Amino acid sequence: MSIVVFGASGNIGSNIRKEALSRGHRVTAVTRATKLDAEPNLTAHTADISNADDVARIASGHDAVISAYSPGLRNYSAEEAAELIRRAHEALFEGVQRAGVKRIILVGGVGSLEASPGVDVVDSDFYPGDYKAHTLRNREILRGLKRGEYDLDWTYVSPPLTIKAGDRTGQFRLGEDQLLRDANGESWISEADLAVAILDELDRGQFIRRRFTAAY
Repeated sequence: MSIVVFGASGNIGSNIRKEALSRGHRVTAVTRATKLDAEPNLTAHTADISNADDVARIASGHDAVISAYSPGLRNYSAEEAAELIRRAHEALFEGVQRAGVKRIILVGGVGSLEASPGVDVVDSDFYPGDYKAHTLRNREILRGLKRGEYDLDWTYVSPPLTIKAGDRTGQFRLGEDQLLRDANGESWISEADLAVAILDELDRGQFIRRRFTAAY
């Protein structure tokens, strides 16, 4: 399978890239500036995900697109990040559709998961207020997908509360709309295992036009 990975040099994106290559997929890795080392089955591009022309040109001829794009909050306020997320996803959806690619997997946010019945994580009393603007934007992107605004075979991936470097175990739980916690109340997964869950979904197509989450 030939896959485009946007955000392919980030913490999550680099793990997705490595997991896809380990499974024998052909990967086109897209970054904003980072140069990647040459590897078999890997083609690297620098491009702007907020440019629909770039997205359409790169995605053309591929079987699927995975986006791990995130502007992050180190260099931007939550409000600035929300606007960058909006622009990036509008261009991404337009470009992918122009390229004729139907299958897309989006790594989104935890905030739209239910922390308790009827209460999303972003609306809970434990969620940091400083993060809300970009989290609400991610939730609206998911809601737009669910409303059928894009003719795509999409899957939206919501990570747990914590994602960190760690081992690739291949052992985790899957859920859909509820936040997953372990027996100690922790909600987390390693970056490597989140990548496993994402590539499993690409290979199996269990959550097409649906959201899923993965955690220990």
